[in-house]
Amino acid sequence: MLAYLILALLFVLALAYALWPFFRTPAQPFPESPRPEELRAELEVLKSLAREAEGEERKRLLAQAVRLERQLAELGQENPTPRRLSPLTLGAVTLGLLALGVGLWAYTVPRLPGETIITSRGEARELGRLQRRAEQSGQAADWLAYANKAYELQDFERAVRGYLKVIELEPRNATAVRRIGILLFMSGRPEEGAQALELAVRAEPEVPEGWLFLGNAYFQLGRPAQAIAAWEGYLKAGGEAREQVQNLIQTAKNQLGATSLGQQVYLARCAACHGAQAQGGTGPRLQGNPIRKVPEAVREIVLKGRGQMPAVALNEAEMQALLQYLGGL
Repeated sequence: MLAYLILALLFVLALAYALWPFFRTPAQPFPESPRPEELRAELEVLKSLAREAEGEERKRLLAQAVRLERQLAELGQENPTPRRLSPLTLGAVTLGLLALGVGLWAYTVPRLPGETIITSRGEARELGRLQRRAEQSGQAADWLAYANKAYELQDFERAVRGYLKVIELEPRNATAVRRIGILLFMSGRPEEGAQALELAVRAEPEVPEGWLFLGNAYFQLGRPAQAIAAWEGYLKAGGEAREQVQNLIQTAKNQLGATSLGQQVYLARCAACHGAQAQGGTGPRLQGNPIRKVPEAVREIVLKGRGQMPAVALNEAEMQALLQYLGGL
């Protein structure tokens, strides 16, 4: 609310600043000097004398008349006529500032509760409506609708709160348990995520989403055999991302057959993005990449991350093994 008041105050100040020149009372000019009247009278006399004169005298009088006319013109420029306020200009300025104010209100902060950079104002209103209905009814179904909407909008903080409320009301709700497991995995807690996902796939084995993330959690925990079984469950349940999951299964199989610690580390921590054979994928190709011959550069990228690549936490033994494996590709 305070932010809205500040925005309104800024808009009023901008409007007043833009329109101030139109409403400012012009200063009253000093009474006109008698000098112009004297010059006009003198000019009339010169013109009258010039009409009656001849020769050089006439030329002299006309030249003097021209000089007087110039002086009168200069005096007139010193006191220009004040511009009158144009209704059309005033209307255009007002409409422009109103449009600016509406645009700032609609497309800048502050945002509605639940509105993020990703969500639109309409989606935020819908999320707020679902939250109010859930709070009023206290029903698990309403809280689930709210949590699912937040999850869809990638507002995971509100999604977690909603799913936890569903589990509080219905501890066996498989959808809420599954989504909590997914969110735990995505937040870097694969062990807890796997526990929740195991419960979810037992309750609803026909839902591919649970099998997919359970396999991801197992694989991240260094349990490739269990990851393969979970991903095969995803394929059996009719998951749509068949090609990607088949590649993950092959990566896990390669890890099971890895002959060195370096290959195991690579397959567990790097292959998902760079390919099982380091051929590239969502990450760049590493096979034949000159950077693999610069261990210190590889170490810095792996431990600190770069661009879209997140940092990967490896101990010194794992790092040395990985560097040795990459150097031999």
